[in-house]
Amino acid sequence: MENGSKSDPLEAVGAVITALGFVAVFLTGSYGLLVAPLIVGLGLTVWKMGEMRRELREEISSLKAELDELKGRVSNG
Repeated sequence: MENGSKSDPLEAVGAVITALGFVAVFLTGSYGLLVAPLIVGLGLTVWKMGEMRRELREEISSLKAELDELKGRVSNG
């Protein structure tokens, strides 16, 4: 995470789901190979969704600050 930004809760949930998928492979052996890739894929997808949501929020915040700055220039100019 850059600039000390807080992680999105979906990132943490995705990491936990992914870890559970890997645990399923190790604990269940060959039975886990049937379901574990789906669990890992789901976890990675949720993780990435959280990361993208966090980045989008940061970008929106930056754009709002820029818009406020431009509004100040127009009203002062």
